Amino acid sequence: MIRGSVAMLLLCLVPQHVAALDGQAVQARIVQALADAGQGGAPVVAANRPYPPCAEPLDVTPHQGGWQAVQVSCAGPGSWHRVIRIEGGAAAPRVPGAPWDQPQRPALVLAESLPRGTILEAAHLREAPIGARASGDLIVSLETAIGRRLKTNLGAGQPLLARHLDHDWHVTDGGPVTIVTVLGGIRIEAAGVALEPGQIGQDIRVSNAGSGEVVHVTVTGRNKVTVRPNIR
Repeated sequence: MIRGSVAMLLLCLVPQHVAALDGQAVQARIVQALADAGQGGAPVVAANRPYPPCAEPLDVTPHQGGWQAVQVSCAGPGSWHRVIRIEGGAAAPRVPGAPWDQPQRPALVLAESLPRGTILEAAHLREAPIGARASGDLIVSLETAIGRRLKTNLGAGQPLLARHLDHDWHVTDGGPVTIVTVLGGIRIEAAGVALEPGQIGQDIRVSNAGSGEVVHVTVTGRNKVTVRPNIR
C-alpha cells in the first residue's frame, strides 16, 4: 500500500502536460547519442512500446563501459532509467584477467574488426581507458602503431597489444641499453645489456653493466628502457 502511494505521488510530480514516450522517440534519441559518440549499431526497441513521460531530455550512456547496451535515463520528476540492447554495438575494451575496479589509463583499441595482414592507419584505432595494472604489452601511442602490420585477426573494441603486431624491435637481444630509473623526481641513468629483444611498451629483462643485477624494465625508446615501479 505504501509503495503504491509513493508511485502515485511520483506520478503527480510529473507535469500533466508532458506526454508519455513511445519506443520510436526513445529509439531516435539513442540513435542520435550513438552518432554523437561515433558508435555504430542499432537499438533494439519496439516502436509502439510505452515509456514513462520525461520533462527533461533523455540521457543516454554506455552500459558497463561498452556500447553493446545503453542506459536511457530521465533525470526529471519521477526519474527513471531503462537498459536497451544495441545490436552490433562495440563491447567495452578489456584485457583478459584485468579487474574493472582499478585505476584506468588511456590505450588504443580497435575502432572496427580487422583481418590479419592489415596495415594500421589512424582511422582503425581509437583511445579508450584500460585498467592501469593491465599487461605492459598495451600499445598506448598512435606513433607506435601506425604503419605496422597485424599478425592476427582482431575484433572491434579489442585492446591493441605489442604481440598483435609484426616486430619492430627498439631493443635487441644482447644489445646495449640505457637504463632509466626515476626516484622521487630524480632521474638516474645507467648502462646495461638487454637479455631479450623488446618493442615499445614491452616489459623485458636487462642486466646492469656495473652491478650485473638483472632488472625488469619497460622499453621506452630506441635502446632505452625504464625500470618498472617496485619491480627490481
